[in-house]
Amino acid sequence: MLLHAVILAISNPHHRSKLTYNRAHAMLPALGKPLVTRIMDRLYRIGIREYTVIVGASEGAVVSYLNANWMPDVKINLMIWFEHDNLLRMFKNIAEQHQQPFIVCSYNSFTHHNFPERLLKLHQTNTDALIFSGAHNTLSSSYNHDYGVVENQHVVEITDDATREHELYKLTDLFVCGQQMVDYLRYVSVEPTQISLDFMDIARKYIQIGNTGLIAESNWILQVEADRDLLTLNTYLLKEGNDAHILSEVPYTVNIIPPVRIDPHVNVGQGAVIGPNVYLERGCSVGHDVVIRDSLVLTKGTIPPKTRLTNNIFTTRGKILD
Repeated sequence: MLLHAVILAISNPHHRSKLTYNRAHAMLPALGKPLVTRIMDRLYRIGIREYTVIVGASEGAVVSYLNANWMPDVKINLMIWFEHDNLLRMFKNIAEQHQQPFIVCSYNSFTHHNFPERLLKLHQTNTDALIFSGAHNTLSSSYNHDYGVVENQHVVEITDDATREHELYKLTDLFVCGQQMVDYLRYVSVEPTQISLDFMDIARKYIQIGNTGLIAESNWILQVEADRDLLTLNTYLLKEGNDAHILSEVPYTVNIIPPVRIDPHVNVGQGAVIGPNVYLERGCSVGHDVVIRDSLVLTKGTIPPKTRLTNNIFTTRGKILD
């Protein structure tokens, strides 16, 4: 039974954002919560109660949030990653300590909300296998994709070549390390010059030396690697409806068109039109007669009166999407 997950909360080298001038990548907002806890929430729902969270040396906000705001009935182990640390060595230490299968997920790897249950069921019938998560469809606007070459549900190669004449799945950073992969990590030799930037590099090496993995197919994947991906994720969460709440008082002249989430401590001016698909983060301010659709307004962002904002993200620096 899977009881443990490793969460990569260090900044993904492919995740480029104009929003991280005042917060860590893993702390970017996903409808009232940081990205990293949105990921952990989904694993919590399938019964995971122990988490090893790997954070960067300068990303203390992640640690503070988890200690103060997340579930009280979980065990959280923290590992600090420094710039020149070897990620493979860190996973070797985890495998040596736990010696049982575990999930690996990056803070920015999203799938359909029911997909973790499918992943768990596949592991229950294939407890030794390394299981990849993939889909034919991605919601990400990024051009950086890893593809799994799949034969009879087995991943036999990982490539960035989308023209290969095989069945290809776009992969995301969500894995189950079955017992065979755990044993591989326990006994692998770590070269001093060997650098792994993310777990996909480790999985690629595992496949290259003759092992295979299984593919768990999702309806879609969303690897948040661009700011437009963050907007896409928040829109999806709004349409799910679980956290679309109005948590600030708004004037009766404001027209709310669901789905909308307004955090506490948000100021909205008279006559504004908010929605659909709008998230106003705690501490932002919206002027009178503003129209906002399909957008995010982040903390401390102040929208001037009579502004129209559509399909964008607004911060203290103004609109950030082209």
